[in-house]
Parts: sequence; C-alpha cells; structure tokens
Amino acid sequence: MAMLSMSPKFSVIIATYNSAHTLSKAIDSVLSQTYRAYEIVIIDDGSTDDTSLVVSNYGDKVRYCLQSNSGVSVARNKGAEMAKGDWLTFLDADDWYYPQRLYWHAALLDRNVKLDFLIGDYCYGREDGGIFRRAIESNSYGQKILAIADGYSSVILDAVDLGELMPSYFGHTSTLSLPRDKFLALGGFPLEFSIAEDIHLFVRLCANSHKVGVICIPMAIYYVHDTGLIRSDVINAQFRTVQTLCSLKKELRLANFSIRNGFLALLLGARFDLAVALIRQGQHLKAIRFILPIVIESFSWKSLMIVLSIVKG
Repeated sequence: MAMLSMSPKFSVIIATYNSAHTLSKAIDSVLSQTYRAYEIVIIDDGSTDDTSLVVSNYGDKVRYCLQSNSGVSVARNKGAEMAKGDWLTFLDADDWYYPQRLYWHAALLDRNVKLDFLIGDYCYGREDGGIFRRAIESNSYGQKILAIADGYSSVILDAVDLGELMPSYFGHTSTLSLPRDKFLALGGFPLEFSIAEDIHLFVRLCANSHKVGVICIPMAIYYVHDTGLIRSDVINAQFRTVQTLCSLKKELRLANFSIRNGFLALLLGARFDLAVALIRQGQHLKAIRFILPIVIESFSWKSLMIVLSIVKG
C-alpha cells in the first residue's frame, strides 16, 4: 500500500436498528480497513434487541449513541453531528466494507485534492452470503465509466458528467465519502422521506459540486433482503420515490442545464417504474395518471413515446 501525503480523517457512521445479528460483521469490516478509520460512530435508533451488548464488546474502538426510534435519516444526521473527522462515510448495519474501501478514497484524494465528494462501485449480495452482480455494470453509463478508468481504476467527473450520472447512478450510501462541512451545509439526509432519501442527498450533492471522484471497483457489499420495504411493497416504494424526487423540482429549477436535465431524466425513470408496477397490478388508469406529468416536466419525443407506451399498456 503506497504512502499518502494527504491523510483524510474518515468518520464512519453506522446507523443500526435491531441488527445485533449483523452488526459485528459491519463493525469488523471497518476495523479491518487497510487505511484506518479516524473513528466509528454507531447510532442506535432505539433497538430492542442485543445491539447495545454487541457494541459493548468493542469498548473504546467505537463511539455509541442510543436515540429514540426516529428513522435512519435522523440517525445518520446525528452521527454526522457527532463526528470529529473531516470526511464522512456511512455503512448500514447489515452491509460491510471491502478492506481497502477507505484507502481507495484516501488515495484518490491524495491524487486529486479538490474533489467535492467521492463514490464507488459495490456488489449486490444475498442473505446466504453469495454475490450476484456489480452495480457499475448494471447500466450503460456505468459501463462507459469502466471503459475510461485510469490505471488506479478511478475516474474524475466534472459538472457536465454529473448530469449524465444522476439518472444512471451506480453508487450507494456505503460507497459515498464527502466532507463533513459539505454534508452539514446541505442539511444532511431529508427527515421527511424514508424512501429514496439517499438519492435526495445525492441529487443535491451533484447540484452543488464541480468535480467528483469515482472508484470503479467494488468497495462494499449491499445485501438484498426479500423482506425489505422496497421489495415487499413495490408500488408503495415506487410511489414514495416519485414523491421524494418531486420535492426537489423547485430547488433544481435554476440548476445548470446538465444537472436539471439529469434530474428530470431521473424523475422520468421513477415515474415510468411506478407506472409499470401499477400496470402489472392491473391498475392501468392509475399508471396513466402518474406518467402524464412527464409531458410537462420534461417534454420531448422520448417522454411522449413513454406516455404512449403506458397508455397502450
């Protein structure tokens, strides 16, 4: 591992709720980093299981805060307020980092000091521990990024690139690193939304950034649970995603052309996913009602064709 001239202090924030059975693996993945975390801040969102007992086994290797059950955004924001490092990273209690996750971002910052934030690839995992795909390979933009990566498996994106990245985002909260000051200035994660709150933050980050670093190799594993809120109630999750994104329309009205178009493409995709989910449930008229606003939001031949495809079912 190469020596770095720059030494960012990463505060790793782990929000947990009744995750005693997976929390140790998450914490251990941070403690096993080849580039040492400045601190691990664990926010317990009112757990009723053995979470506090699990944390107590780590002693002063972690900082622990118990709060009343208020949701993951409140927990993450609380962790950011408590953090003493100059950079923030996040990890859910049922996911884990690859050993060089922090080093790859520290090294990228060492090569490019003026980065507004950093993201990276990750793997989707099953509950049985199996890995079934990489996020960056899941869409055409991610494949484009892979094709231009440098010898360090990294890419630097500018403001124009961020507009293209937004609707094809292949990162995850666990692979996001950003300055604590920037996070606090943006207001952190939105408290009024519990679905797509991470995308809400990501959109605002893109709208307020000029240069972003990307690591094009997996940095973390995200475990997909069939009992999760999104997979167990697809229509509700898609509806709430659209609702979360719509809350940003006024804020992004004056954003630059690339960011605004990228956001509208993201919103269009969310509306389309909702409409398709409704059609699959036999709710054709509702699907039409939810897709029609795209004609006003992002009028183009593409949006008209999408509306017609939903009308035809």
